[in-house]
Amino acid sequence: MDFERIKILRQTISVPLDRATELIRNNNGDLLACQQEFHISTIKDISNITECDEETAREVYKICNYDKAKAIERIHARKVIITTREDKVRKNEIGFILWPEDRNGEGYKIIKRDDIFIPINDFEYAIHCFRSVFPLQDPWDKSREECFDCCGYNHFDAETCRQIVERVNRIKAGDPKVMRFLQELIQWFDDKLKYADYIVVYGNL
Repeated sequence: MDFERIKILRQTISVPLDRATELIRNNNGDLLACQQEFHISTIKDISNITECDEETAREVYKICNYDKAKAIERIHARKVIITTREDKVRKNEIGFILWPEDRNGEGYKIIKRDDIFIPINDFEYAIHCFRSVFPLQDPWDKSREECFDCCGYNHFDAETCRQIVERVNRIKAGDPKVMRFLQELIQWFDDKLKYADYIVVYGNL
């Protein structure tokens, strides 16, 4: 057993003794190869845990100075954007933020952020499905809401959300990017409706 190399490796990367021993054995004592294998494995773990692509995991892992826990936390804290664009990074733009709430109007305390942002140009593909369920009753003051508010808060209960999803699912578009966007929107709703009482749609126009 090459205890000196194991000691050096553990000073270089934060790894338990049994993992360090395994890395040394797998790479015939080559410390650089050990580090490379460790980082590749860690990036795959981050990608699997956060459900992001490995390129994003690699980038954030590097930004976080190769700290796995911090990288996972940073990725989970990112707001998800659903768009037809290839570039998924949110810019300073107008659009709609969607998030789930419970029957008391409170957000859910979970590790991963559960809100999304949709740019206005993309939301136009589905906005008629949201408008179609009005008028609605405000769940808090019981007032009648006549139409969808593009500049404020819209609360949809779970049953109404299922109607919206059903109508979005009927949309036919010739552009594959639009169809992919609509399917991502449906998937997000399906996931949140497993536990949410309401979905809020807030327009920042």
